[in-house]
Amino acid sequence: MAMRYIIRRKNSSDLSEIRREVSDLDSRLSKAGDGLKRTVEINFSPVRAAIYQFSAKKEGTNWTWICPCIELVAENEEGLFKLLEKFNLEKPSHLLD
Repeated sequence: MAMRYIIRRKNSSDLSEIRREVSDLDSRLSKAGDGLKRTVEINFSPVRAAIYQFSAKKEGTNWTWICPCIELVAENEEGLFKLLEKFNLEKPSHLLD
């Protein structure tokens, strides 16, 4: 059974770390607009992935993309812990022994 864990990003408008993972991010997202949402999935292995969730946000008269959260998906608890390490996050206390 797959495990899922949502990471809330502190600075949702800073996409620089995501651009390092996803070199073609702009083409995957296309132009931001009213009510648009996108997901970009990065597979680290056949059973582990990060799903970046984007929303369009209006800034002045322009629309821009923000990424408020990332969903981690792994095959089991051990796999989830490996993904958390990759993102430099501590293991959730409710999953510790």
